[in-house]
Amino acid sequence: MQLGENPWFLITLIFLETLLVFIPALISSKIEKKKFKKLLSEMGFQKNEELIIKIIAGISIGILLFFLGSFLIIFFRNVIVENLFGSGFIEQGQEGAINTTPVQPDVIQLSILIILQIIIIGPCEEAFFRVFIIKKLQVKTKVVYGVIISSVLFAFYHVPPIIVPVTTILTFFGYYFILGVLLALTFLYFNYSLIPCSVAHSCFNILVLLL
Repeated sequence: MQLGENPWFLITLIFLETLLVFIPALISSKIEKKKFKKLLSEMGFQKNEELIIKIIAGISIGILLFFLGSFLIIFFRNVIVENLFGSGFIEQGQEGAINTTPVQPDVIQLSILIILQIIIIGPCEEAFFRVFIIKKLQVKTKVVYGVIISSVLFAFYHVPPIIVPVTTILTFFGYYFILGVLLALTFLYFNYSLIPCSVAHSCFNILVLLL
């Protein structure tokens, strides 16, 4: 599935990612009887101390994840999945994947996509998959389970079962799951701060987009 064939369509879709923040915050505000603004703050949208250090750390981790990602995809796709199911299975998995790489974007479109990675995709996905889920789950269970569950959901978000075939899920699930775990560990290491993991996520996506 090629979503980037029309870059403007892809840009429009990106704005839907804000729902990952607004819907959970709205539902929680009703259930927990808290103000919506308070829930947004709890999801990481607040003033941060040592902001520059966290941004630099996030950029560094994002670059590291980018290079590590190449090995992860080779390991899970070409070593594990291919050895278990064969090269034909891999080809089917790749054909069924959702491709968000923009096709021949002009400078304006590419610039907008980069900006949206920074202000929407990184912050919104991390606010939901890391901050919201891990914090909510740790109230009733160990943090390690929150990391695992959030990473599983993160993986399924990128290879959604209702949209992509089983071949695609099995081909890419391990890759996205480990990326989710590494971003979760970044979130925990920096004392539950949204900034480092969201910057790392955005930086990773931008490098994939450009390179």
